[in-house]
Amino acid sequence: MYEFLTDRTTMALAPSLGCEPGSPTYEKLRYGTHTFYINAAKTLLLTIIALLLGIMQYVAIFALAYGGLRLFSFGMHFKSTLICTFVGLVYYLGSTYLSLFVTIPIPLKVTVVMVCGICFMIYAPAETKKRPILSKQRKKFKVKSIIVFLVIVVSIFMLYPFSTIYSNLLFMAIICQTVNILPITYRIEGLKINERRHDNNAMD
Repeated sequence: MYEFLTDRTTMALAPSLGCEPGSPTYEKLRYGTHTFYINAAKTLLLTIIALLLGIMQYVAIFALAYGGLRLFSFGMHFKSTLICTFVGLVYYLGSTYLSLFVTIPIPLKVTVVMVCGICFMIYAPAETKKRPILSKQRKKFKVKSIIVFLVIVVSIFMLYPFSTIYSNLLFMAIICQTVNILPITYRIEGLKINERRHDNNAMD
């Protein structure tokens, strides 16, 4: 279904953008279209479930923080759409329910945030085979990802006295995105950080 929609949409858009089938630009267009349809379907499914469970406002807050972190630090994408959807639901719904019903003390938050910060400084941005990052782009994305990280960290502790739930949601977003950029997570899909960076450097 996704492949059919992707091919149809790409073929329809390509002429107006001057893309020839098989060209790098065409493949980028196809990848972007494919990603759009998958994300749209996952977003619709998540929205329906969140509305049925009555937790939409909390899921939305988590999504904003998680999406903001992922925007510049990127991270793992599973090859299987089914697995990707399942992990996404676990992240969004699991993080929301943990934030609602679990009390996370400040000392624990400080410790975990410091560890996550170190991971961001070392591993962000974390590219994928379908979304490589050239060496000259890496510094720009790293700076932006750390800025977003720091903004969310400040928000976590500013919100804590007023709403532990919202504070927890932002905290969980940081944890989830940190997991996404760790080398051990990439090894699940048979990828290695050094190999990916080497390939990207060769493209400069």
